[in-house]
Amino acid sequence: MIENLIAAAPDGTEACFYRTSGGAEVDLFLVLPGGERWAIEIKRTLRPKTGRGFVSACEDLQPTRRLFAFPGDEAFPITADTRAVPIAALMAELAGI
Repeated sequence: MIENLIAAAPDGTEACFYRTSGGAEVDLFLVLPGGERWAIEIKRTLRPKTGRGFVSACEDLQPTRRLFAFPGDEAFPITADTRAVPIAALMAELAGI
């Protein structure tokens, strides 16, 4: 999934993995050419939930968007500022930027 998302992202996108010694982690952090910062967590489950590590990492990184890429068919909110988005829809959104 990570390679597919990076390939779909526009030219000039910076991509990295983020992890602290305390366990805060984001599977994929994208800085898009316009400066938007996306924190993306990759999940195999159809009902993803935020964890303490993701929340802590987002506090550090201050992303513009907090997303969970998952194998479902429809996007839905996980929290007030985090959405679960089907991988194909997320790839299409990145490709359209």
